[in-house]
Amino acid sequence: MISVRIFLLLSIAATSFNALASENYSDHEVFCLQQPQTHCLTYIETRLNKAQGNPPQWFKLKTYQFDYYYDYQQFENLLNAITPFLEQDKLPDVFKLQMYFYYAKALNYIGKKAEAKAYAAKAFTQLDGIYNAFGDPLRLVELANLHYVFGSKKAAMRLLIDAEQRFAKNNDPIFHLELHINKAHIYLNWQQYKQAIRSNLMAYNAIKSTNHVAKRVLASGNLAYSYHQNKNYKEAISYYKKAFDYTEQQSIYHAIYSLRLAQVYLQIGKKAQAKEWLSKIDRNATMFGKGHAALYSKLQQALIKN
Repeated sequence: MISVRIFLLLSIAATSFNALASENYSDHEVFCLQQPQTHCLTYIETRLNKAQGNPPQWFKLKTYQFDYYYDYQQFENLLNAITPFLEQDKLPDVFKLQMYFYYAKALNYIGKKAEAKAYAAKAFTQLDGIYNAFGDPLRLVELANLHYVFGSKKAAMRLLIDAEQRFAKNNDPIFHLELHINKAHIYLNWQQYKQAIRSNLMAYNAIKSTNHVAKRVLASGNLAYSYHQNKNYKEAISYYKKAFDYTEQQSIYHAIYSLRLAQVYLQIGKKAQAKEWLSKIDRNATMFGKGHAALYSKLQQALIKN
């Protein structure tokens, strides 16, 4: 049975922006399934150009673009796409919510912590209002995510457990993916690795049979990482490699999981394999975050010595 959420997204041309307020506003992959033979970002931009005279549809399409940039960690593109709207007052509430959420997360990723917190505070206000009005499970997960990044991890876990209990019968795989991935992030932070494995496995199982390619990549990589942290190296290697079934070679995720494989192989003493996986990364063409850049340098130095 097709979920109401997916039906609404596929029927956007006939639906107002506010009528979608209880749905997953910016899942670009569901939208792009309408034209699977066309590159997703190209399809979004084509539709944006055609929707110039239809503001509700245009704003909805713009959030798909934000979501695409965020999923593929194109943070400079994301910041550039959002910046022109920051000083505008007359924007749909749901659009402002996604704008503040993604802007805060992107600023945090590039190290602008103070500025990120300021926009996170705006997103908190929007999320509280929208959740109180519509009670959508994904909004509760996003609120928990912001608490995790900018506030209290205990508060985030309470919200996630609440969402899990309230919406246990929800059949949306994206909700269950996001719910369990966010729980796993907190368990990893608390160094409760077995619980993180269990949550990431539930996230992976929720999304693995869908057409959400980017989310399958993320779920597989997250599960691999939790196995990695628990020193289950065989399972970590398996799921890092499984992520390559869904990602293009030039993708940032391809570089990140190649880096992690190099790390695992060095940890288990297989230096030749570690060198092989590290050599797959074109460092000049890869925009790593600070943590991954530091790990790359550390592995490179360790392998040179050996």
